[in-house]
Amino acid sequence: MLRSARLSFCRARIPFTMTKTWQLRGLCACLTLGLPLAASCAKEANTLEGDDAATGASTSTGGSSSKAGTTGKAGSGTTSAFGGTNATGGSGTAGKTGTAGSVAAEGGDSGTTAGTSAGGKASGGTGGSGGGATTIPPEVLARASAIVYYQTAQTAEMDKTIQMKLLIKNQSPDPLPMSHVKIRYWFTAEVSTELHQYYTGPQAQTPKAVFVDAALNSHALMTFGGGSIVMGGDMNASEVQLEITNNNSPFNQKGDFSWNPADVASTPNDKITLYLDDKLVWGCEPSGACFDDGAGGAGAGGAGSAGAGGAP
Repeated sequence: MLRSARLSFCRARIPFTMTKTWQLRGLCACLTLGLPLAASCAKEANTLEGDDAATGASTSTGGSSSKAGTTGKAGSGTTSAFGGTNATGGSGTAGKTGTAGSVAAEGGDSGTTAGTSAGGKASGGTGGSGGGATTIPPEVLARASAIVYYQTAQTAEMDKTIQMKLLIKNQSPDPLPMSHVKIRYWFTAEVSTELHQYYTGPQAQTPKAVFVDAALNSHALMTFGGGSIVMGGDMNASEVQLEITNNNSPFNQKGDFSWNPADVASTPNDKITLYLDDKLVWGCEPSGACFDDGAGGAGAGGAGSAGAGGAP
């Protein structure tokens, strides 16, 4: 009843045509008289209570990966007669470590994560490898061919001095590297020995001679520190002189395997042996082993030339 009376009161007091503004005011007046909230004058507006989806912290970009160290450059070395160049590998420089990224949160539920990418650490470069060979290539050994010419200055059987001049002729198209060459003059020493090399040509550098006491296989062993003999070159440049002395007692050359008193001029002597990397490439040994399977060697009992050819 009270509600109906109130509505009648509102209608009775406002007989004139209401504008929209007065209609709104009348409606609000009715509300003050106890109309339910469901007849509210205006629609409830949404209010902001903070962004529902706050922007989280952005993930930072990690430090940049550093470049790897450069590969070491091979150092220079000396070249052997036929082998490659020895190299010392260079060491590479390690790359720098990248700095991890950082970030500040801008509000939101998960805006605390810092950047996680870290710069990579590069390792240094590796060194080069060496390539120096210590032996003669097989194909060069297969082609190796040489002749040893011999000339003696002592024709007497008994003498305190054994003196000779040797010349080496290379018959291979490959240079003969003297640092890989050995020459043996076979003789027995009844007395103590002193070996001298007063002169060698420029193709037979840094000579060395030692006496090897091995009973019937005793010999003077000649080696060289450098030089090279080419095919068709001047044989005088390959000259090797050897002197064996004892100032007190004479040597007996009669039974010496390599001695030939007839060779007072340069003559091929196949009882003086020459080796390239220990391969016999000229002459015959007292054992009978020969560079050409024994032709004209010790086993034949003579001082044949074994196909050596004429004197220089």
